[in-house]
Amino acid sequence: MRLRLVPFLVIAGLTIAACGSDSDSSSGGSGTTPDATSAATDAAATTAADESTGDGDTEDTAAPATEAPGDDGDQPAAPPAGDVNATLTLANGESYEFSVLCSLEPQIAAGSEILFTATSYDDPSLDITQFGDEGQVTGLATVSVYDATTYDSLWEASSIYDALGGTIELSLNGSTITGVGAFFPAGDIDADPVDGEVVANC
Repeated sequence: MRLRLVPFLVIAGLTIAACGSDSDSSSGGSGTTPDATSAATDAAATTAADESTGDGDTEDTAAPATEAPGDDGDQPAAPPAGDVNATLTLANGESYEFSVLCSLEPQIAAGSEILFTATSYDDPSLDITQFGDEGQVTGLATVSVYDATTYDSLWEASSIYDALGGTIELSLNGSTITGVGAFFPAGDIDADPVDGEVVANC
C-alpha cells in the first residue's frame, strides 16, 4: 500500500502566498580679455578634473535605499539566492539543504488550522506543516521532500503513519522548526523507514 501526501501539500501551499547639485551660471562683461578667458577655461578644467577624481570639495550623495517588495511584514521575505536555512539529515547518510519561506503564526487555510509551516521551492523541494485542532485536518504533522519538476515524492514523514510504525514530531522554538521521526522513501509505507531530522531556521 502506498500513501501520498499531495492533498496536504496543496493545503500547505495555500498558506504561502509567495518582493544633484545646482550650478550657478554667470556671464562676464563684454570687456573680457583673451588672457582672462584662458584663465577661466583652465580653472574650469581643473575643477572638473578634481570632481571626477574625488579631490574636489563636493560631497557624494547616494540615493536612499528602497524597501524591497515583501519586506513590509505582510508576507515573509524570500531568503537571498543560495541562502541555506533548512536541512534534512537522514540516518542512511543522505542530507538535503533548502532555502525556505516560513509562516509561524496560526492561520486558517482551506478550512483547516495550520499552526506553522515552512516551504522551499528549490529542487528538490521541501514542505513542513503542523496542523492545529480546528478544521477538516487536525493534529497532523507532515514533512515531505519531492522533485520540483515531477512532484514525485523522495522522502515523506507524517504522524498519520503512527499506526504503521513511523511518525514525525514537529516543534517550534522561537523561529526554529525542528522535526524528528521516520522518513519513508518515495512515501512508500511498505518500505523500511529511515530515521531523520529536519531543521528550519526561519
